[in-house]
Amino acid sequence: MSHRILIVRLGAIGDVVVTTTLFHGLRAAWPDAHIGWLVDARLAGMLAGLDGLDRVHQWDRVGWSGALRSGRIDRLAQGIAALRRDLRREGYTMVLDAQGLLKSSGLGLLAGAGERWALRPREGSALLAHHVVPAAERRLPGDEYRDLLRALGVPGAESARMGLPIAPDRGSEARALITQRIGEGGFVALCPFTTRPQKHWFDERWSELTRSFLGRGLHCVIMGGPSDRERAEAIRSSSAPGTISLAGEARLEVSAAVLAHARLTIGVDTGLTHWSMAHRTPTIALMGSALPYTVALEGSTVLREPMACAPCDRRPTCAGRFECMRALTVERVMAAAVSLLEQPSRH
Repeated sequence: MSHRILIVRLGAIGDVVVTTTLFHGLRAAWPDAHIGWLVDARLAGMLAGLDGLDRVHQWDRVGWSGALRSGRIDRLAQGIAALRRDLRREGYTMVLDAQGLLKSSGLGLLAGAGERWALRPREGSALLAHHVVPAAERRLPGDEYRDLLRALGVPGAESARMGLPIAPDRGSEARALITQRIGEGGFVALCPFTTRPQKHWFDERWSELTRSFLGRGLHCVIMGGPSDRERAEAIRSSSAPGTISLAGEARLEVSAAVLAHARLTIGVDTGLTHWSMAHRTPTIALMGSALPYTVALEGSTVLREPMACAPCDRRPTCAGRFECMRALTVERVMAAAVSLLEQPSRH
């Protein structure tokens, strides 16, 4: 009897990208398995290009939250019942909670599987699992998911790597956007934006970086979402001539597809940076307070300054000085960039 597996990883963008390590490990070892994925509905489009994924189940987080805030418990109950039916139709025998939160474990319960695993459980979610895989050291992207694969007895766990291809239609949109807005020639993609200030680099350094690249004949393209437009424009306005901002101009999957055409991506700890690395685009990840990994995949690099207070994650202790990011100078970033650009081109 083949496995019927549900992966639960609701978000966020970068975490979904890195969780593909788990999917690829499962699919390589168990080609006949039926594999589904439960994800926040707003990110479901990310998984459209993932060949071999049998089902994508969508959690309507926005709708459920709205129903709860407005006191429409009936509407919330209908949403829960609909998701439960959708999951149980697939007959899952195993749930892999790759997020380890109470909400992800609780949603995984709806599938009715007889075997439930929780990776790095927090918030009491271990109580909802039959098997727990504790936290371990993370060096390469996806190390925690390789730990889960090993716990499951999956052969070849060490070789599992993240990868999230783009659906063909989104790839076509990206190529059209590059033609219209960027033009011919190589470009460097910059991904400066996150939701946490302690992960940010400094705007003036991004602008200085564009001038350094222009001196080498390369233009920079600033990537981001709709909420990043204003800050992206502020960076662009003080950057080298020819710097372009695409922040908010394309949907997430199209922005990610643009990165596949870049000569190089430089970004902070944010979803597009991880996705660029998953494309095998040479990528420099600027890591500070949070350390999802300390060693990049081959062809990319992680820049960080080891500090006694790291990782502080959501509880910085530096009163806004962010010395870990301040130690990453433009000169240091450019040195890493030159090293990657001198490697044989992928394109």
